[in-house]
Amino acid sequence: LERFSDGGTVVVDHSSLWTTFIGRDELLPDVAPFPIEIMKWSADVVFGPAFESWNREISASSSRARSSRVRQPPVEKETQQTNLLTAKYKKPVHLHLDDAPKFQLRGNDYILGERNIGGNAQSIVSGGFLHQTSFLWDWDNTNMEYLTLPEKRPDDRGDHRSHDELFVRLKDHYGKHSAKNTLFSHVKNAAGESFELEEMTLNDVLKISTDKFGGLQKWYDGKCRTKVVKL
Repeated sequence: LERFSDGGTVVVDHSSLWTTFIGRDELLPDVAPFPIEIMKWSADVVFGPAFESWNREISASSSRARSSRVRQPPVEKETQQTNLLTAKYKKPVHLHLDDAPKFQLRGNDYILGERNIGGNAQSIVSGGFLHQTSFLWDWDNTNMEYLTLPEKRPDDRGDHRSHDELFVRLKDHYGKHSAKNTLFSHVKNAAGESFELEEMTLNDVLKISTDKFGGLQKWYDGKCRTKVVKL
């Protein structure tokens, strides 16, 4: 896709997790209408707390699982010895909160640990803004071969760094403990700390698009500025 909000061309598939914030200056007077200020607000108010909450959930779940294994009733000596020998070579599943990857905003990128976890872009107009992020739960390396290096890019991207060197899959950190859509639950909960949320169904959205634009297809063929790039 070539997004109308700029930020370059992105490859999307079923493993992409999309979030969009649509803000009005009158409702968010403390958020200056500039990309880095918008990203700092989203990182401090929503994404940072969401990933902290996700890490706490996994750490608590792992602790319960570990405690449950410790309290198992005694077994026959021979079986117990076998279990101990097996456990010695099993990869630990307990995640300490202090060891969890840290989410942070670095420049114009959302970072987990030391690598990027997605792409983002903004559209800023008089009176408001739109901030889009595509988080990478996973990706197909074959699809990434369609992407080329843009002429203008941040210094840390370099000329020869591969996608795997720049980005990390959320699945690598959270896949053993959570489903990919768990991210949305934590984003919703974090946003609920600062805003009154009103949830809408897909049918609600489709009705709005029909009433206002004549339907999604008509809007896409006409006023929509996001386009599918033909390969």
